[in-house]
Amino acid sequence: RLKKQDSVGVFYYAGHAVQVAGQNYLIPVGADISSESEIPVQAVNLQELLGAMKGAAARVKIAILDSCRNNPFESSTRGLSRGLAAVTAPAGTLIAYATAPGEVALDGNDGHSPFTAALTRIIPTPGLEIEEVFKRTRAAVLEATDSQQTPWEHSSLVGQFIFKAKGTAPEGSGAPTARIPDTADSRRLAEIADWERIKATGDANAYRRHLKAYPGGAYEEVAHYKIAQLEQRSGGWSWWQTGSSGGSATRGDIDGAFERAVKLEASTNDPQALVEAERLYRQAAEQGVVTAMFNLGRMYEKGRGVARNANEAALWYGRAALADHAAAQAALGTMYEFGDGVATNLAEALRLYRLAAEKGDPHGMTSLGYLYAQGKGVARDYAEARRWYQAAAEKSQSRAMFNLALLQMRGDGGPVDGVAAIGWLNSAVDKGHSGAMRELAYMHDEGRFVDRDASRAAEYMVAALEALKTETAASGHSAPATAAADAMIRKDYWSFSTRRAIQKRLIASGRFKGRATGLFDGATRRALEALATAN
Repeated sequence: RLKKQDSVGVFYYAGHAVQVAGQNYLIPVGADISSESEIPVQAVNLQELLGAMKGAAARVKIAILDSCRNNPFESSTRGLSRGLAAVTAPAGTLIAYATAPGEVALDGNDGHSPFTAALTRIIPTPGLEIEEVFKRTRAAVLEATDSQQTPWEHSSLVGQFIFKAKGTAPEGSGAPTARIPDTADSRRLAEIADWERIKATGDANAYRRHLKAYPGGAYEEVAHYKIAQLEQRSGGWSWWQTGSSGGSATRGDIDGAFERAVKLEASTNDPQALVEAERLYRQAAEQGVVTAMFNLGRMYEKGRGVARNANEAALWYGRAALADHAAAQAALGTMYEFGDGVATNLAEALRLYRLAAEKGDPHGMTSLGYLYAQGKGVARDYAEARRWYQAAAEKSQSRAMFNLALLQMRGDGGPVDGVAAIGWLNSAVDKGHSGAMRELAYMHDEGRFVDRDASRAAEYMVAALEALKTETAASGHSAPATAAADAMIRKDYWSFSTRRAIQKRLIASGRFKGRATGLFDGATRRALEALATAN
């Protein structure tokens, strides 16, 4: 694996090691050494091991040696030197010792030595460069051993390395969907205006152009119905009206009720208008209009115009799903995935997501990809996850763009592709996706796949906090946004230069009255919290 061009090699050893004639040897478990001359035969020469790592194509090689113990063969090898000898790190290598050359490290009392105990606490800290990891480890060991032990390292690294990058988790089906209200609302209003212009024309091609311009739009089924009417296809009405409960309503009545409901829901947030939209949707849904069933389910799921009722939402999604409505299948799949309004059933969620995905529904594609990426209800398959994310991203699904970028940066399911990942992150940012903004902020702060740029990092970080506020308002779920905001406001998430750049942006916007010191004091935190929570 070290022969891969972009690999990172890490060798960690905890155990006994000795120095013979200036060479360090790692002692295997169970070695039966009775004299100094047997050590080169039975033990592993550290320099040869480092040479093997050097010969690989790995861009970074790290050797961590928690092995500076007392000589385990003291009775038979009295002539051995104390501790380990200093070793010059080959190019692109860092060697870390539990203590200084020629000194002896402590074993500790809880299963880990003071060095390993400190290291395992500090390595998972997101965003720390490797030099900072070992600097903090050294301070922790000095404190734990009352200054009796000083970890030491030798480095010839020429690039930056971070054990755990600051990064955002992929978004699952239940995550709040990123949304820019002005952009989304203007598109819906444009869709309504276009429909108002063509609905009475009797021109089948006009309806086809509308379907192409607004795929998956609110008037999709009405447009198909009108095309079927104009072409005098048999069964057109039964396609449009599925599972009708009968009654005396005419086609025109149902058509008009549905269209008025769409217009009311899309063009206003007035509570009374939403109540009327719910009534009209129900009227059309009870006459078998499939999209009305879906829209009614969505109103109950989101609590728009009605009290939120997951059971009622699942009922209407279910009726639309049975009529082969792709978006309803995807929405019902999410309810089965999380046990919202129905009992949790991952097999059913997977089935519904697949049905929706195979019809080209971007939400279904993204959610199916997420199940494969997480191994949730199905064997983990990153390549399959990439395939579905890619298909949904090409349909402008921001959650898919974001999740696909994360896979591309990690090389899961395919090659590492930072250029493509950055492209998808930028596309998701254009759609207001806060996770993509956070990831780009981290990348510019760390210099991961991009040049380090504190100003750009600060720009994306501030934008991400503001986008979280929008997402919270759109979804009604504050917990995910609160957790993400708390993570970004932590001072140890950012380099000193980025912290200063963030404060400068806050000063320029009038949200912070202090100086750009690079220290996240209480006033800075309050200003940042206000970005994510202010009205």
